[in-house]
Amino acid sequence: MIALSMLAALPLLLWLVQNALLKLHGLPMRWRLDARQAPPSVRLAGRIATQLGLLAVVMIYPLAIGQRPTDYYSDLLPPTRETMHFVHGFAASTLFLCVLFGIWLATNRLQIDVHHSRRKWTRRLLLLVPTALLGALVEELIFRGILLADLIRISALPREAAIAIGAGVFAIAHYVRTVKRRWTFPGHVMLGVLLCIAFTQTGQLWLAMGLHAGGIFMIMGLRPFVRYRGPAWLTGASIFPFAGLIGIAGLLVLTGYVLQHYGVP
Repeated sequence: MIALSMLAALPLLLWLVQNALLKLHGLPMRWRLDARQAPPSVRLAGRIATQLGLLAVVMIYPLAIGQRPTDYYSDLLPPTRETMHFVHGFAASTLFLCVLFGIWLATNRLQIDVHHSRRKWTRRLLLLVPTALLGALVEELIFRGILLADLIRISALPREAAIAIGAGVFAIAHYVRTVKRRWTFPGHVMLGVLLCIAFTQTGQLWLAMGLHAGGIFMIMGLRPFVRYRGPAWLTGASIFPFAGLIGIAGLLVLTGYVLQHYGVP
């Protein structure tokens, strides 16, 4: 499992960078990846190390299996009519979240409240499209294009086992660093299942990228203007509306739709 080994090494790399910089500042080491209340240089170095580590995985993995990166990724993102799968996925996830937010507004579970400064929400909206596209591209390349593909093609795992492992690793990756809440983990697992199935059903990344980008677009776009009134187990919270009971049920419906609509390549 080449990809899994490479991804498992990333937290160790980030931990070493974090603690080396903490030591330079005369601060005690931390056993968890946690940059809270650390000097700005520690936080910045952590972000840079994360991005460089992910880029290294993206570039090195194809070489490790004997392919040129350009050839490997052109097979995953072919410039053919299948690019419309991206549009389809984007529309499906935005429609799902529109319905979800509409239900919550109608039942008084969501409150319209502009709680960010005008400068902050203007900047967020200006960067919304590139943030959604780049975020979806990076995560889909790593977790579906490399990890899941490796589990299926190289490790020759059964499809169901590969999806289970791929969804689990995707969810765990969001909790490697210290986070404010952990109850959202089942929602990340279900989201991972949806995106893994989108990849296995099409054999390409376009559909999974569209689903992922649409979700980021809606969630991050609405975040400055709404507050969740809960309960959290029902509606989710903050950037995790898919983690509540209703959100997970909606992801199940989306997963069923993908299974029905797209045949195995």
